[in-house]
Amino acid sequence: MKKLALLLSVVGLLAVAFAAGRFTATPPRFEPTQHSTDPLDNAFEQFVQAQRDALALYQSRDYFTQPLGKAEAYQGLLYAMIGAIKAGALQSHDHPRVMRAVDWTSKSGLDNPDNNYYVALLDDEGTYRVTGNRGSTAQLIFQLVVGQPGVGNAGTSTHVSVLYDDELLQDDDGNFEIIISPEKPPQAANWLANAPGAESLLVRFTHLDWSHERDHPLYIERLDGAGGPPTPLDEQTMVRGLERAAQALHDKTASWLALASRMLTLVPANTLHTLRMTPGGLKGQFSAFGNWDLAPDQALLIEFDHSGADYMGIQLGSPWFVSLDYENHTSSLNQQQLNCPKEGKNCYAVIAGFDTGVANWLDTAGHEQGVIFVRWQGLDAAPADGAQPRTRLLDTEALKDFQRQHQPLIDATTRKALISERRRSVHRRFGG
Repeated sequence: MKKLALLLSVVGLLAVAFAAGRFTATPPRFEPTQHSTDPLDNAFEQFVQAQRDALALYQSRDYFTQPLGKAEAYQGLLYAMIGAIKAGALQSHDHPRVMRAVDWTSKSGLDNPDNNYYVALLDDEGTYRVTGNRGSTAQLIFQLVVGQPGVGNAGTSTHVSVLYDDELLQDDDGNFEIIISPEKPPQAANWLANAPGAESLLVRFTHLDWSHERDHPLYIERLDGAGGPPTPLDEQTMVRGLERAAQALHDKTASWLALASRMLTLVPANTLHTLRMTPGGLKGQFSAFGNWDLAPDQALLIEFDHSGADYMGIQLGSPWFVSLDYENHTSSLNQQQLNCPKEGKNCYAVIAGFDTGVANWLDTAGHEQGVIFVRWQGLDAAPADGAQPRTRLLDTEALKDFQRQHQPLIDATTRKALISERRRSVHRRFGG
């Protein structure tokens, strides 16, 4: 009996160690192979290698054996390739652009459907000026981070400096100027500190009212000597661009799949992890993550109280850590879109693969399983216990009872109109 107990203890310790390693281990990083003695040809072949290595990461997951999972894996690889080419191979640190980082062609890292994300690559010794207009979005955040998030060991938690909209000085028309430099110039009204290792300027415009809120284009220019007219493209510049693209393609894929695995396995199916402060340097941001795995006739109820946050949103993602099609499906809802009591008590969302008829339905868009992510931003302290999201699995009868308590239900015509406006709003926000 003692031997059996000892054996079980050892097995238990091994299981714990395996789980701990699985959740804390660094995702695999790109290891390029020498393909050619010609530098440019070799760099291009490494980019091709990164595509195959990234696909192998998808192929190693159980979800790849499902028809939807396999198709979305190839789609996810295309998303990653487009992002890597635009931000890695074609961006310039000396002559950067504030480019849209995520849209319908290049989804990445469970992007928040309420955000327009922009990115520019910078030199950590450079001085830059960003000009723009505040627009009418609910939030605007500028964040300078080390490296590129998800590439190598870099992430949004390795931030250098951050500037929030409530700190942004602007004129009466909403125009502003931000200086990014190692030392603050005396005349700078808005300043982001540049520092060793800094490379990515991340910008988030957060929309609550999709139909009416708008962001405005941003312009960036380098002010110090290295920002003179660009020289003609040379071989070494293109080699570095292809190498950056190869590493970004592979490493971001590895990072996002590791996070998806964590969200799918750290908590039981159809539950959420306890609300906690989100690593990443954004003040007052808390989050809860989990997953769903539903039969065709089941629904998952999530209940919570309003926390007083400036921003709150809940979204669904695929097991590949890609946001679901929030353009044609109500797969995300923010605090303005949620139909909740004015006093902020007993708010809810219902996740299901069929239209439940209730106002706050989150559509799984044909997915039997996936991840759930809930964000709260702009809090001075942790939300009260009542704000902790609570989940309950609903069978057919339990859903009927819930529907009776949440009248009136939304009919098919109204739902179609809501989806139509949702689609128009996303097209207006992203363009083409």
